[in-house]
Formats: sequence, structure tokens, C-alpha cells
Amino acid sequence: MKRTAKKALKSVLAMASLALVACSAQGPSSTTEMAVQGLYSAALSDDGSAAIVGSIQHGGSYWSTRRGERRYNWNHAQGEFTPLISVDIDPSGDYGVTGGARTMVLWNTVTGQSAGFWNTPGDIKSLKLTRNGDFALVGMDDQTARYFDVKNGGILQTLRTGAVVRAVDVSADGRYGLTGDDKYQVILWDLQTGEAKYTWQLSNNIASVALSPDGTYAFAAAQLGTAKVWSTLTGRETSEINTGELQNRKVTISQAVFSKDSRNLLLGQVNRRVNLVSTATGKVQQYWDLHLRDTLRPTGASVLALAFGPGNTYYAIGSNGFLNVLK
Repeated sequence: MKRTAKKALKSVLAMASLALVACSAQGPSSTTEMAVQGLYSAALSDDGSAAIVGSIQHGGSYWSTRRGERRYNWNHAQGEFTPLISVDIDPSGDYGVTGGARTMVLWNTVTGQSAGFWNTPGDIKSLKLTRNGDFALVGMDDQTARYFDVKNGGILQTLRTGAVVRAVDVSADGRYGLTGDDKYQVILWDLQTGEAKYTWQLSNNIASVALSPDGTYAFAAAQLGTAKVWSTLTGRETSEINTGELQNRKVTISQAVFSKDSRNLLLGQVNRRVNLVSTATGKVQQYWDLHLRDTLRPTGASVLALAFGPGNTYYAIGSNGFLNVLK
């Protein structure tokens, strides 16, 4: 009887161990350190081959992720390290933009030279470029998002939300803009007319928004709350991501990006988790945890940037300063 009991106990322990392994997230296949102390902001090109980071200690820099090397140092004043609040790379990969408190600079990624410098009427919270770096949608603390002509100068549209705009995205062709604000609003804008096409409401301040590459889907997530996908054609809800199911409790999704075919979403959380999710169903298909700087004294890492790479390769940058290659 004792032997039977021991065998049964071993069997139970083995099954429990297998269950824990099955439930644990995968780690990155490789990492590159981009900053020693950490990052304020980060952006990846659409294919993950390049990145811009805003380092806490050393200001802005442009990287080749495939080679793991820094190519350019980008700051807004000579001899100073600019605290960069938000950065982006345009869909073509030829231009980057960096945003400080109230300054914005357009950069040529081929030459590394500045292509334009602008002052903004409010503190920048988030910014996104259209294709070829022609225009930028900038969310600010003055309760507006401004649509800038960053190559020729001037503000083309002022989008008034009535609350701080913390998250923005823009379609590659500049037709639509998406904003998320502190009145729990997600607004799809027609950037040609400056009119709101659809307004959706979530359960808290909006933490992240994303438009699909073809502009047919909009995603948004609230802080510690709901996350949804809508059709930009009809305004109807397509799916809801159960943020409680992502990790057994409600979480904040800090970053989101659609795949090229719009069938999947990469969602990054403030607790270093990355989920691959079906756009149609909202179900998690695969998940990873980002690299920690010190596994004995983990301090966590919020996901700052995401990209779909070639094949089944994905890229993620954490606030602790590491680029993660996920497979």
C-alpha cells in the first residue's frame, strides 16, 4: 500500500510539474542591450529591422536590430541628452520622429540627419508618422491631438477631445487617425475633414490604441480594464480581449500592433508579457515574457514597442533597455 501511495504521489507531482511547465511563458530566443539604466520610449520599424530608443541616461538613438548596433545618436539640442517621451518610425522605414516635452524632430534614417524641427503647443504624450514621414499625429496634454505637416510646416488639423490624449495612431496613407484619452474615449478621426467618424467608450483612461495596416480595424485598451477591436467601416465591435484571462487578472496593455494581414495582434503588457492574439476572436494563441535584467531581483519591464518579423519571429523592446527576439 505504501509503495502504491508513493507511486501515486510521484504521478501527481509529475503531472503538476508538467502543468506548470505548460502554463509558463516562453522567454526570448535572443536579446540585445540597448540601454544600461532603461528607456523612456521605444519604437520598431514595421518589419522589426530598425529601432529608435529614448534612453534614460543617453538620450535618443537609432539602431539596426538585425546587427544589434547603434547607428545614430539623436537629441534635440547639441551637447545634451533629450528625455524622449515618444518616438516612431514611419511605415516606409525611411524616417523617424522623436518627441521631447514640447519639441519634435523628424530624422532621415538613411543619412541620420535632421529633416525638420518643430515646437508643439502642448506636452507630447504620443506620436505617429504616416508613410514617408510626411505627416505626424501628436497626442498632447492640452486635450488635443494635432495633425502636423512635418516636412512643409504647419498644423493641418486640431482634434479636440476634452481630455489628455495619451495614445494615438494614424493610417499609413494619413486618411484616419485614432486617439485614446483620459475621458475613456477612443475616437476615429477623418483627418481630411477633422471630423470624428466613430467614438467608442471603454472602462478607464486609454492606455494604448492601434490601427490595422489597411485601416479596417481599430484596437484600444483601457488601463487595468477592457480591450476591444472595432471595424472602422461599420463602427461595430469585432472582438473583445478578456484582459483578466491574459494572466489570471486584469492587466494594462501598454502596446499593440496588427500583423500585415490584420488577422493577428501582438499585445504587450506593463508586466513584460507579450501575447499573440486572434483579431477575430480575441483568443491568445501564444505568449512570452521579456528578459529581466536581474532574475534574482526582478524589477519588471513594461513593453514599449512591438513588431512582426519574418516568418514566426516577433520583436519586443522592454523599458529595462533590452530588445527581445521572440519565436
